[in-house]
Amino acid sequence: MLARDLVTYLQRPGNQAQMSLFTAAPPPDHATVRGVVDHINAALDGDLSTTSLARVAGVSPRHLTRLFLTNLGQTPGRYVRDVRTAAAAHLLLTTTLPLPGIAARCGLGSAETLRAAFLRRYGIAPSRYRAIHEG
Repeated sequence: MLARDLVTYLQRPGNQAQMSLFTAAPPPDHATVRGVVDHINAALDGDLSTTSLARVAGVSPRHLTRLFLTNLGQTPGRYVRDVRTAAAAHLLLTTTLPLPGIAARCGLGSAETLRAAFLRRYGIAPSRYRAIHEG
């Protein structure tokens, strides 16, 4: 994921604050959370429900949620959605995959789900984001 660490949002719409889509957070200190984060990054198109992630971690869903809130400041579900959306943004910049293909590869299911997640997270439609960075 070195490429993700190096890519930043260089041009923005006039109504958007300057932001970086791909600034990587340091890995969590907690070993269980770090293991789950690694699993998420390796399996974006897989089952990343809290229940499934808790099984990977060997803890209850409730305990996993507490661990994520303590160590990452967000629930596992929100973390997964954010990582999937960031991965989609990266693919928008580095591939010519159509939106449905990007959505599938990132585990977002459909182009509509990708669009909704992208708008919620970054305030811009994925197609507009790609268009801004082309050429």
